Amino acid sequence: MPRHQGFGHVTPTVTDLDRSADFYNRVFSAQTAMAAEDEHGAFIPCMGESFMVGLRKHAQTPNGDSFHFARVGMDHMGVHVENRAELEKWVAHLDEHGVGHSGIVESPHGVHLNVKDPDGIAIELVVFGSQD
Repeated sequence: MPRHQGFGHVTPTVTDLDRSADFYNRVFSAQTAMAAEDEHGAFIPCMGESFMVGLRKHAQTPNGDSFHFARVGMDHMGVHVENRAELEKWVAHLDEHGVGHSGIVESPHGVHLNVKDPDGIAIELVVFGSQD
């Protein structure tokens, strides 16, 4: 099987590039690398220490559109976290930045912290496995 280096970036379609870039930069300590436009529309990559979120504004996206997990596309973006202590630091970080969240939720698969970006795109910060 051919090898790969993991997923390098995710590119959600958003309704307001500046608003979304502000969110991802604040929440994930990223920085806007540039602002560009190509045949698909405007694009802003937000670069973090170990990831990139490329924000895209397509001309065809209807005004007032918003994310819904049940439509074809992406259900949510998963961000793996090392342990529950780090997840608790995320709670404090989100609170400090005024970002609403679910609080830590336990499930049979691990512990989760759910957040939505300005367009309602679901982001799950997760620690998989037993937390005993």
